Amino acid sequence: MRPAHTTHLHFLGIGGDGMSGLAKVYSELGFRITGCNLEENRRTQQLRELGVPVTIGHSLTHLQRATHVIVSSAIPPDNIELLEAQRLGLPILHRLELLKDLTTKRFTIGVAGTHGKTTTTAMIATLLERAWLDPTFVIGATSPTLGTHARLGMGKFLVAEVCESDGHFLKIQPQIAVITNIGRDHLNFYGSERALLASFAQFASQSDLCIACADDPGARRAVIEQFPTTLTYSIERPADLVAHDISFHQFHTVFEVSWRGRRVGHVELLHAPGIHNVYNALAALLVGRQLGLSFADMAAYLRDFQLPERRFQVLVNNGITVVDDYAHLPEQIQRNLQAIRQSWHPARIVALFQPHRFTRTYYLGREFSTSFDLADMVVLTDIYPAFERPIPGVDVGLIFDALRRRHSSVAYLPRGEDFAHKLKEFLRPGDFVIGFGAGDLGTELQRFAQAWNQKYHRDSYGT
Repeated sequence: MRPAHTTHLHFLGIGGDGMSGLAKVYSELGFRITGCNLEENRRTQQLRELGVPVTIGHSLTHLQRATHVIVSSAIPPDNIELLEAQRLGLPILHRLELLKDLTTKRFTIGVAGTHGKTTTTAMIATLLERAWLDPTFVIGATSPTLGTHARLGMGKFLVAEVCESDGHFLKIQPQIAVITNIGRDHLNFYGSERALLASFAQFASQSDLCIACADDPGARRAVIEQFPTTLTYSIERPADLVAHDISFHQFHTVFEVSWRGRRVGHVELLHAPGIHNVYNALAALLVGRQLGLSFADMAAYLRDFQLPERRFQVLVNNGITVVDDYAHLPEQIQRNLQAIRQSWHPARIVALFQPHRFTRTYYLGREFSTSFDLADMVVLTDIYPAFERPIPGVDVGLIFDALRRRHSSVAYLPRGEDFAHKLKEFLRPGDFVIGFGAGDLGTELQRFAQAWNQKYHRDSYGT
């Protein structure tokens, strides 16, 4: 790529979490950045505040001074700007090729896996930042602890969340590869679970050191059994780093840590409930140990760590509890419901679910039938398509019918202007309500939370 001062990177879909993070970092590196997005959102507004020009909608005029065009897999092949860039012969780079360019001069920790990537990446970046190592990081959601989702640091480390969804993560060759787990996802791209596992094996082989979860069957098959030098962490199986004596109380999680059979620390996570966050913390601790940080220091750094946005984000806690969560796969949903049962012991859990993508619903739809066993009521809404076109015969009814066969209380609630009002009709005082989905369900829950909190305030204070 040309020197920064002569390079103009134009991002298609700049409002996405991954794209906006890279745009921010490359802007801080001195590159000229522009971008467009189909709609206004928080990311487009943040970039404008940083001085990055962002337009809404697509136009051929956007490419007038661009030297490179940056895309993600969400950009359809018939996008008018993409077609024009091809006609003009402009270099077109996938966003992970841009991330690869960042890795060339930095010691890279790449975090991959089906679940837990965002939180684990944020934890690792927090450890390095609080150890005064000033890392560069690119995370898939804003970390309240770090204050942003991407930043150019002056230190030698790069911590990056690396998504396996379209195979482009194999462009990254990190010094340390972290594989949190490997589940059945993105089968529309890989075609089979075997091909998915093979891609993770290749990712691990491209690193100097791989760190993986010994309790996860996919990680064992693809990585640990194939690469004996892999460093492992676990709760249930023998591993290099093991968590034990775990206890939960609402957001507060406490556990002991042993390194190869010797107790080395006591960890308290004040804002990270659930067994899945113990796993995330173990991965981060193992990375930190390899970089020379002490367990005592790391425990102190993680004590007040706050989960990234839309990761068990509390919106309402008066009369009822309402949580927004990004989980959109069967195991993620199970883990969150388990955390609620373990830590809150509520009288009733109401789970809202917005399926994400038609292809995922096609491949995994019926697997969701067992995900909600710990919920007392399940409310489904329509599929969020992301960039996908509908598939004939694939709709929320696949999940609804499967759930009805084993669950006594299932309802359907379409999204729309009256979503918040109708949701209230399902609820009782004291309910724990959690919304699951990687789409726009969080926006609906924000509206509901605002209305609920206003009503609670009026009823409580008479204003």
